[in-house]
Amino acid sequence: MGRMLSSLVEPVGGAWVVLILLTALQVYRKQYRRAALPAIGVGLLFVFGSTTLSARLLARLERPYAGVDFAQLPAADVVVMLGGALRASSNDPLGFQVADSGDRVITTVEAARASGARTVILGGGQMGPGGPLEADYIRRWVGRWGLLPGVTLLDFGACRNTRDEAVRLEELAREKGWRKIILVTSAGHMRRSEALFRKLGLDVTCAAGDFRGLSRLEVQYRFNPVPTLSNFDLLSIFCYETVGYWVYWWRGWV
Repeated sequence: MGRMLSSLVEPVGGAWVVLILLTALQVYRKQYRRAALPAIGVGLLFVFGSTTLSARLLARLERPYAGVDFAQLPAADVVVMLGGALRASSNDPLGFQVADSGDRVITTVEAARASGARTVILGGGQMGPGGPLEADYIRRWVGRWGLLPGVTLLDFGACRNTRDEAVRLEELAREKGWRKIILVTSAGHMRRSEALFRKLGLDVTCAAGDFRGLSRLEVQYRFNPVPTLSNFDLLSIFCYETVGYWVYWWRGWV
């Protein structure tokens, strides 16, 4: 019961209750056509916010990259981490917050250690207008904690998107003769990223982290009829990556 009550105070849960009451009111007044629209809203919120459907949709994108044994990663010239792992936060100790996709940093450290790569490239853009790069914060964090001793941490400069990162890596790989590349990003983002890098002729080994859909399915599911925001977070990732893939395809990038 406590779980249900806590869901009701979320905006999604509150909106769901309002739609139920509005549907009931229209039915009570025998205005059935007017009741149809809020009833559809109730149903959609329930299907995507109360069941495992959103997690299962995202898990479909993640599953091809699951189960990688990092101890068996091949030797690599460079490990590349795509940006999006941090958010600027001047009140936190190191000047940033770890975003939901912050697992990318952990995955990158493990991939570099396992593969013996002596170079790591950190992607991402500026943390605010005219601010430092995301890579600057990660470099400081990794250095202060001594996570990758002897490894050179480079960056791409300010990148707007994954396409920018891929183009800059292709230039660096050609210049430095890198052939064995390990690509790190969130599992839900990997399908689009892998296709983009391979389109540019880069032969990458995928080492994904941040398996949000699959990790949700690993937890024993307890039915809660009230929709939750966390399920819609998973749905938004799935929709963003699906639409993003087709936009990249339309532009000829994948």
